[in-house]
Parts: sequence; C-alpha cells; structure tokens
Amino acid sequence: MAENTFEPIPIPRKQRLREFRVRVLPIIVFLCVGVAVIYLWRDTTSHPTLIGQVVGDRAAISSPVDGTLINFYYDEFNEVQQGQLLGQVFPRDSVFLRAQLNLIQSEIDRIKQTREPVLEEQRVRLNLEELKINQMETRISLAQAQLLRQQAEAEYERFEDLWNRDLISRQRFDSVETKLQLFEVQVDEYQNMLDYYSDRIVEIEEYTSYADRRDRNPVLAAIKVQEQQMEAILAEFGPTPFYAPISGVISSVQNRTGEFVSRGDSILVVESRVPKHIVGYVRQPFAQTPEVGMNVQVRTRKADRTFFESTIEEVGGHIRLLQRNIQRPGAIFESGLPIKIAMADSIDVQLMPGELVDIVLRP
Repeated sequence: MAENTFEPIPIPRKQRLREFRVRVLPIIVFLCVGVAVIYLWRDTTSHPTLIGQVVGDRAAISSPVDGTLINFYYDEFNEVQQGQLLGQVFPRDSVFLRAQLNLIQSEIDRIKQTREPVLEEQRVRLNLEELKINQMETRISLAQAQLLRQQAEAEYERFEDLWNRDLISRQRFDSVETKLQLFEVQVDEYQNMLDYYSDRIVEIEEYTSYADRRDRNPVLAAIKVQEQQMEAILAEFGPTPFYAPISGVISSVQNRTGEFVSRGDSILVVESRVPKHIVGYVRQPFAQTPEVGMNVQVRTRKADRTFFESTIEEVGGHIRLLQRNIQRPGAIFESGLPIKIAMADSIDVQLMPGELVDIVLRP
C-alpha cells in the first residue's frame, strides 16, 4: 500500500512576522535597554562618592572702633572693588577728646606761668617761646574747631537727606547749614593764624640759628612733648575709614549711616563672584581614603550636566559635622572628612560660589 505524502503547509509571512514580534523582539529590546541602562548608570547617573560646594572669597567688615557710622551709602548687591573706601566710623567719645585737649592747654598755661625771668639777651628766645606757645594754643583751638566741624558735617548730611525727603522744614535745614558754615569759617581763621605763627617761628629760627639749639631749651622741649601728645590724640580720635578687602558684591548690610557701632560689630559682608576651589566631605565609613593628588570627577548640577576632571589639593585633619545643605536627604546628623579640590583652569566651566556639585573619587 503506498504511503501518503503530505506537503508542508506554508506559513504566511504575516504570521512569521507576528511570531518574531511576539517571541524574539521583546528579548532584543530587553537586551538593548539593559545595555543602555548599564552604560548610563556607569558613566552619567551613578551615585556620586560625595557632595561638594564651590567656595569663593568672603569678607566680613567690622567696625574698627566704637563710634557713629558716617559716609556709608552702600546697599546689598552693590559692586565694590578691593581697596575702595566704603565709609568712616566717627569716635563716640568726643567729650574725652575735649578733655585731653583741655589738659594739654593746661600744661601749656603751666609752662607759660613757670618761666623764670631771663636776661635781656634772651628776649629773642622768649619771643620764640611765646610764638611757640601761641602756635600750640592755636593748634588746640584748630583741633577743637575741626572736631565741631566734623560733627556738624555729619549732622548736615543727615538733615540734607531728611530735607530731600521733605521730612523737615526749610528753617531747620538752614539753621544746620549755617552752623556748618560757621565752623568752617572758624577752621579757616585758625588755620590762617597757625600759618602766620609758623612763618614767624621759621623766620626767627633761621635768623638766630635757634633751630639747632631748641632741644637744649627746656621750655621748647616741653612744648614739643605737648605737640607730639596732641598729634597722637588727634590721630586716635579722628574718623577711622574702612575699605573693601576684596572685590565682589555686598551680600548683606548690618548697619547704616548714623547708627552707633561698637568695636568688632559687623557692618557688611562682601562676597566674590570668582570661585577659588571646591570643598567636599567624604562621609563615614570611608569606601576610599582620600589622598593629596588623587584624581576626581566633578559633575555640575546644571541642565547640561557638565563634567570635568580635577585633583585633590589638600585633605583636612579632622572630621566635621556637615552643613544641612550638603547632607543626604533624610539625614539628621552627618559628618565627613573635608577635602580641597582644585578648579579646572583648562575647561570652561561656569561655576558660582556656593553652588553644589557631585564628586566621584578616582582611585
């Protein structure tokens, strides 16, 4: 009996494509996605070893003396340059300054009254001593007038601001302005008188050659001591300026013009826009022990996720408690060893001081 032979039933192409799509294609897609995930995880989204913060220069300016803040007109976000004059602190204890000047005046009066009679040939020297005493008295009066003028100038600036804002009357402002002009006239008159005495003293000393012998005269020596003492007092009680230690932006202002500040009180804070280095903290336990010269990869948190390579410049000596902004989410207390990472000079990476970055240690 002959065997029956059957021809294979042909499978439609559509059916074969369906079988490939159902059985084979998912496996291929799964393998491709797995390879892509591994690649991305390893090179771009792997968990950083530590979190760092970009550091720039920051300077807090404090009051050098006790006194009133004057001529300070800066606000937050103002740009300042290194060495720029920002303001002055006028000493508060003007009563003590007047007392010191009065004490010097008393010493000058004592010197005048305790001079013994001298012979006729010494009258020229007496005239010189008299001029010296008058010069010293004029300098004291000039210093007192300058002190009053400085106080009047500070008061005038404050009232001028109030006048510009229509907070005081014109009569009140005119009275303050007149007071300032009066003190300015007094200062000019005392200065002219002082110049006259100085010229006369130089003329007598040149004519009589007393300039070489005045150190041997006890009266002139005593006057010289009082002059040096007065110069030291005026230098101590004059307005003390303060300058910007760095170039940058004013981030905060604690005191304003006209306010009283004590020695050491913070007036303002200046922050630089230029980053200097990066500080990161290696958390405990150490998966890798950081060392000077170790390579690191710094990853910015910008939209383009810029990467650059750098090295560890310094390693801290103590483990510190981390600030809240660089702790991991959910952590309450975290500590780590600080490391200093150099900025990449050869790569154009725009970083701002205070910006957070991710860091991966490269063994």
